[in-house]
Amino acid sequence: MKRFDYVTDGEYSKRGYLLNDFKVFNIRDKRSETFEFHYHEFNKIIFFKSGDVKYNIEGKEYQLKPNDILLVKRGDIHRPIISENEFYDRIVIWIDDSYLNAIRLLECFEIAEKTGFKLIKGADNQLFSLAEKLCRSNEKDFAYKEYNEALLTQLLILITRSIMHNDIDIKKYKSDEQIDRLLKYINSNLDKKLRIDSLAEMFFISRYHLMHKFKEQTGTTIYSYIQSKRLLNAAKSIKCGMSIKEACYMNGFNDYSVFLKAFKKEFGTTPTKYKERE
Repeated sequence: MKRFDYVTDGEYSKRGYLLNDFKVFNIRDKRSETFEFHYHEFNKIIFFKSGDVKYNIEGKEYQLKPNDILLVKRGDIHRPIISENEFYDRIVIWIDDSYLNAIRLLECFEIAEKTGFKLIKGADNQLFSLAEKLCRSNEKDFAYKEYNEALLTQLLILITRSIMHNDIDIKKYKSDEQIDRLLKYINSNLDKKLRIDSLAEMFFISRYHLMHKFKEQTGTTIYSYIQSKRLLNAAKSIKCGMSIKEACYMNGFNDYSVFLKAFKKEFGTTPTKYKERE
């Protein structure tokens, strides 16, 4: 199984590693650490119990309340803002993309991505109960692996049903409408030429103000954001069996040598070795 290590790229970082199909954490602590904007190569679900926590995901800021569930998709650039005055109590599940595809339950993350709304407000207690059971599961028990997989499958189905009927209220998050629309446009057109001047003209804003506002809302530059999203898509394409050259050109890179260099910097390995490992 693959390993995801901490990597710094100067703008934001890739954090955490996942050795299995999924991993569950039950955490209650006070954090003095200040998190920078970062992303994961796995999907993350946060079951929020208590604390004073805000989450900025792809330019939207969510204030978490008890019984909220937050979905962070693979590649989402995000940052928690945690008050150290209160205990931050939560259950966190990391889930690999391949596993979700294998059990055909990636949909909850895809719906959240499509709507741009990552939060389930005041979720049903049944969801938290299932998450708690996952935390309490003992590997010495009979059929431990199968039991955990069954619990997670049930949990994902119920989360998907919840998010399908999720009430999207713009009062539940803070964001900049202009940057919101720009992010949607970028993520829908990563295979096309995306020049800052053209984007500024398209969204009726000066180049300087666009770059300043984008950095303020997302924690990264437009160039770095586009580059990382293209590389993440290319890595996923390679993982799914596409040839390295095809993955390069299909994901907006026009120069193969530039792509190879950028890929190695982002993932710490060459596309060839990445493909062999996957």
